[in-house]
Amino acid sequence: MSEPRVLLELKNVKTVFKVKQGILTAVNGVDLVIHEGETLGLVGESGCGKSTLGKTILRLYKPSQGQVFFEGRDIWSYSRRERKEYTRKVQMIFQDPYASLDPLSVIGDTVAEGMDIHRITNSRQEREKQIMSLLHDVGLNQSHVDRYPHEFSGGQRQRVGIARALSLSPKLIVCDEPISALDVSIQAQVVNLLKRLQKENHMAYLFITHDLSMVRQIANRIAVMYLGSIVEIADSEDIYLENRHPYTRALLSAIPIADPVVEKSRQRMVLTGDVPSPVNLPSGCPFAGRCPHAADLCRQSVPPLREISPGHFVACHRSDELPHA
Repeated sequence: MSEPRVLLELKNVKTVFKVKQGILTAVNGVDLVIHEGETLGLVGESGCGKSTLGKTILRLYKPSQGQVFFEGRDIWSYSRRERKEYTRKVQMIFQDPYASLDPLSVIGDTVAEGMDIHRITNSRQEREKQIMSLLHDVGLNQSHVDRYPHEFSGGQRQRVGIARALSLSPKLIVCDEPISALDVSIQAQVVNLLKRLQKENHMAYLFITHDLSMVRQIANRIAVMYLGSIVEIADSEDIYLENRHPYTRALLSAIPIADPVVEKSRQRMVLTGDVPSPVNLPSGCPFAGRCPHAADLCRQSVPPLREISPGHFVACHRSDELPHA
């Protein structure tokens, strides 16, 4: 079976901001690939740069260094017409399903906003038919079309956001913590909905989250991010069963296990110290100050993201010395 075609590629992307204290490095030299039709999970603690990376892909932030390629073209080399076309092909589902919807617009107009901008439909009848089809696809019905966002539950509002993103038949959807504001029972419904829609429409997702337990249910591959850098990336199952970076192991050890016997017997990896400030990045490995395995080399030299097995990359000087997961 042939390798899926590369849809999006980031090469050495760095995004910085000027702040009162100096230069804040939100994304620090990221290399990443997303293939057509796949879901890449991007996980890490709050403030590690996940959302900034997503917004850089969406052209909301211009990278200070590096390039972002979509279907082989640098997205910052686009003409005005190509920029508009890019906004059709790459959409976003936001974290807060209420704040991302216009409280003064009915749901039908919200879903059709992108279609109106890009002139997707040729008549009012076609527009209404498309709105109804999209609402049906996400589990809403015809009676919802003239309601306002405050009349819906959180899960229903997120479905509206998904319908809006789908309205332009995108090739990639950046999902920025799309389930974190929802009840646990609703989270599974939204994840199952996203999986079904992906299968039907052959879209790719960048699924940004801090929840490693949930991302396993949807992601084909998972990239682990720490302090603006990718520290490990592999197939979903390899991240859980063959992880090689101490930070990945710390994140996984924090996930509770339903079996009380197993939960009591397993060894937790508790990190000490605080996450360094992105305004004043430490020399060497960004994780060295909190890593129980750090050596002098770790504090002096930044480890490259290297391939340790097919498709499995890790940025750790001592990954070969650490016991297997």
